[in-house]
Amino acid sequence: MKKTTQINKHILLLVFVFIFTGCSNESPEEAIENGWSSEIKVNDILSSQKTDDGIVVLFTAQGADEGDRFEKVGFALLKRLSDKDWDFIVSDMTAITDDSFNATHSVFHYETVKGNVKEMPIAFGYINNENITTVTAYVNDQKEEIEIINTESGRYFYQVNAWGPIKFLNEKGKVIDRYGI
Repeated sequence: MKKTTQINKHILLLVFVFIFTGCSNESPEEAIENGWSSEIKVNDILSSQKTDDGIVVLFTAQGADEGDRFEKVGFALLKRLSDKDWDFIVSDMTAITDDSFNATHSVFHYETVKGNVKEMPIAFGYINNENITTVTAYVNDQKEEIEIINTESGRYFYQVNAWGPIKFLNEKGKVIDRYGI
């Protein structure tokens, strides 16, 4: 009987350890995948921007379903709780297609630690057209250029506090439409 009680205590201890370690997200990738209920597999973290309420991360992902052939680009708001624990706040994604570019506006609605609801507008997307040299949008009510992030997997952009219209320009400053014209 004493041996059974000791075994039960060990099992109970292992269950608690598993629960507490299983609930942490050791990396931004893991936090995003868990936030999307494992519907996606994060390919790359492309960039991040610190904000007052956490870190906005630009990432590429693939759907976990084998039938999902489109790669996706998305962003997530994460909060670092410790060296090995990230909290997923909110996220959005769009599929990467063969168009010249894809631009998405999204507004994060989230609750702060103090219980206030905040909004954070974000413009993000990808660029397939090599003739596009500049992306502009209104950031905090002023027209600004948005950085183009060049990676091995493609060209991407995102900007916190940005809203449309988003314009894609060639080197002469002429607007390029979605079909490359």
